[in-house]
Amino acid sequence: MNIKTLTPLWTGGVEAGKCDRIHETGILGSLRWWMEVLVRGMGGNSCDPTEQKCSSKNGLCEVCKIFGAEGQKRRFRLEVVQDNTNPDRDVSSKVELQSYQYQYKNKQGKEQTGTRTPTWYFPQEIKDKPRAGIFTIQIQSLDPKFKPEVIGGLVQFIADWSALGARSQMGFGVIQVEESRIDTQTLYDWLMTTSGSNICSDLPSLQNIFLAQIQPKDANSSFKEKDTFNLKYDLRQLFRTEGDTTQQQSQGNKPIPKKEKEISGDKRRQEEELRHFIMGTVEDDRQAAKIKISRSYNDNKLMRVWGWVPTEAEVYKNGWNREKIVDAIYQHLKALYTLHGWREMNSERDTVTANQTDVQVFLRSLLQLQEDE
Repeated sequence: MNIKTLTPLWTGGVEAGKCDRIHETGILGSLRWWMEVLVRGMGGNSCDPTEQKCSSKNGLCEVCKIFGAEGQKRRFRLEVVQDNTNPDRDVSSKVELQSYQYQYKNKQGKEQTGTRTPTWYFPQEIKDKPRAGIFTIQIQSLDPKFKPEVIGGLVQFIADWSALGARSQMGFGVIQVEESRIDTQTLYDWLMTTSGSNICSDLPSLQNIFLAQIQPKDANSSFKEKDTFNLKYDLRQLFRTEGDTTQQQSQGNKPIPKKEKEISGDKRRQEEELRHFIMGTVEDDRQAAKIKISRSYNDNKLMRVWGWVPTEAEVYKNGWNREKIVDAIYQHLKALYTLHGWREMNSERDTVTANQTDVQVFLRSLLQLQEDE
């Protein structure tokens, strides 16, 4: 199949922080992640690779049976047979947003103040930048019982809703399958064979993801490169309470009782933990972002926003829960952009079928399959 990049594609390279060509390993990682989401959504058995490792000795989950594990070979081969991509010169080596003032207490309890300038860095050398263009992949079955169309359908699903490759949190990887759409029926049929009664509320699944597209409010406007990162920063601020004890003290010109200071400090730390949990952090305890925002595509008129928010988490304090978090994101997007679509199972926010509780019906809708007569 021929694949066209709609936003630059990052699959890594031999050297860290450089992308010298399209690497199959970078593609396989995102394919596996989304297959885990779909299998869990069907109640199937899918391990968490960061916590436990399947093997042929201690048993294999449905995803490891296909993608491989210790003592188990992958049941398909994915190969980039033609790479007509080039480094994308339009990717800036540094994206810098407007500076802001900060104030917080560090782990030692000391007040820290200063100015921060949110900044993201990307390769400076042209040859190391993420790739843009068209490339061709070939998917072959290595097991007569496994149909390669399962993986082909997964590629189409990703093309419809999210991103392929690595660093999707930096806006990379939105793709389009060239020529004709890949039939996703084979993928759906295989997923049906994995269905069970497992509930994975603390791992990404169809039950806790959302998938959205936005465009500028002004139809004549276009997104710019910074807009991806401005939105990333804006969403992070949704989980920050305006004002602090110093501001309150200056307004009332009265000393703040020690207990109130402690409560305020605790609340700020808890909100910081929530921000890091949802939007990620590269500081001490690194955490991956659960919310992803693409760079713009379709003549800079569209961006994708998607992610997953678990039903329960230890960081949910001060009235925060999954519903409140997702709704805060939804309301922000709805207020500042034109919402081109929002998909979410069992939610009134879904723009196709609100409050859909049947996972099979929801999945068929995402796969753009016609309902059976």
